[in-house]
Amino acid sequence: MLYVQQSLNPNEEIVRVGEFHWWYTFNAITWIVIGFAGLIAVLYAGYYWEINQFVRANFQGLPENLKAAAWDDSVRQKGGIFGVIKSLHIGIKLVSFGALVLGLLAFAQRMVIKATTEMCLTSDRLILKRGMVARHVSEISVDRIEGVDVFQGVFGRIMGFGYVMVRGMGVGEIILPQMTDPIDFRKAIERARSLKKVEV
Repeated sequence: MLYVQQSLNPNEEIVRVGEFHWWYTFNAITWIVIGFAGLIAVLYAGYYWEINQFVRANFQGLPENLKAAAWDDSVRQKGGIFGVIKSLHIGIKLVSFGALVLGLLAFAQRMVIKATTEMCLTSDRLILKRGMVARHVSEISVDRIEGVDVFQGVFGRIMGFGYVMVRGMGVGEIILPQMTDPIDFRKAIERARSLKKVEV
C-alpha cells in the first residue's frame, strides 16, 4: 500500500484494504501448467512422428506383432527418449518452447498486475491504483459515492470472491478487481458513507 500511504491527507485514515483472492493466484499458476502441457504435447507429437517415420523407413513390411519391438529398437538406436527429442526438427522445438514461454508470460503478467494494484478505502475516498511505472489512479470521494454493486458468480459465492463496482455522482464508476470478501468491502464502504454523512 505504498501509494495509498504516501497520498493520505493529515486526518485521513485507512478503513479497509482490498486484497486479491487466492483464486486469482491459482488462475495465474494455471497458465504455467498450460505452458508445460503445451510443451509436452508438442514434443510428444514430434517424438511420435519421428519414431514412426524411422520405423517406416527401416522396418518396411514388418508383421504387426513385431512393430512394438521395432519401435523400442528405434528409440534405442536414436539414443533414448532424449536422443529422439534432440533429433527433432528445430521448428518443433521452437513451437514447444514458444508454448512454455507464452504460459510463463501470461503468469508473469497476472502476477505483475497483482503486485502493482492497490485497492483501498479510506475515511475520505476510495482509491484504485494500477501500474508501477505507468501509474493509473482512480479515486472517488466517499461522500460522492452513489451506489455499490457486487458481482459474484456461483463459484465466486462458494469460494468467497467477486468484483465490486462503485458508482460516483458525476465521476463515472470504478470496478475493483477480483477480491476476497466483496460483501464485507461493500459494507465497509456503506459504513464510511454513513460516517461521512454524520460529520456533514
